[in-house]
Amino acid sequence: MELKEPRFTLDQVILDDKIVEELQYVIKFEQVRDKVYNKWGLSKIEKSPKQALNFWGDSGTGKTMTAEALANVIGKKIILASYADIESKYHGDGPKNARYLFEFAAENDAVLFIDEADSLLSCRINATQGAEQAANSLRSELLIQIEKFSGIVIFATNLASNYDKAFVTRIKSIHFEKPNQELRRKLWEKLLFDEDIYLPFDANNPINVEKLSSIDDICGRDIKNAVIKTAVKTAINRDVFILQKNLEDTINEIVESNNKVTGELSATEKKEIGEKIQRQIRKKEKRKYRRRKV
Repeated sequence: MELKEPRFTLDQVILDDKIVEELQYVIKFEQVRDKVYNKWGLSKIEKSPKQALNFWGDSGTGKTMTAEALANVIGKKIILASYADIESKYHGDGPKNARYLFEFAAENDAVLFIDEADSLLSCRINATQGAEQAANSLRSELLIQIEKFSGIVIFATNLASNYDKAFVTRIKSIHFEKPNQELRRKLWEKLLFDEDIYLPFDANNPINVEKLSSIDDICGRDIKNAVIKTAVKTAINRDVFILQKNLEDTINEIVESNNKVTGELSATEKKEIGEKIQRQIRKKEKRKYRRRKV
């Protein structure tokens, strides 16, 4: 297991106000932890003061980045772990791995981030086979470690609905949604025009950020990838400037690709279907009108 310096800061993360408010509480909790639990004596009723968080939402919405930014602002290193780091094909190793992970985080006063948490915290089952017994044993050990831990542990998942209720009552869930148009606008502006970014734009043909932000059903990762891919293409083609059309074409390609993977309809397909339905409705209305006249 490796201790890492956080790579991001909070000013690099564009988040909904509700999430920012939750993060501010976490930060302020750490600032008053000693006063509340030691000086004011609340450690007598809470032996292991912790902050157990659950970041849940679609992939690419900034869960890992936010965890690192949070660790950065409170001055701690971070441990990035996942289901694969804990689960083991050998019976009994999973609980040992979980115990070691939490102990390692406590010894180093580090923020512990565990991705793919739905695989670890899902509902326990009636064990009939060795693998099921091992899974239940691992979940029980995780419950024990969460209770004993005196620090910050962050679980992350794309799917929180399968969590065992025993975990749900012990962790604070924060929902990371795909950005709305206002947040998309801020993301485009941040990734295109940050003071440390020097992308070549044509002053006579400025980038229309409002138009870019009107392209919906995308996440922050999609926008980042669109900016990077467009910049790379521009460099490869030896073009002088990054143009509006370049960015629009690239983000639309990403949207189309996402939709093919998820099976969702693209914006063009939705438009075509909508137009087809409208034509059918108009035809039916015309037939009704003709029958009335007859």
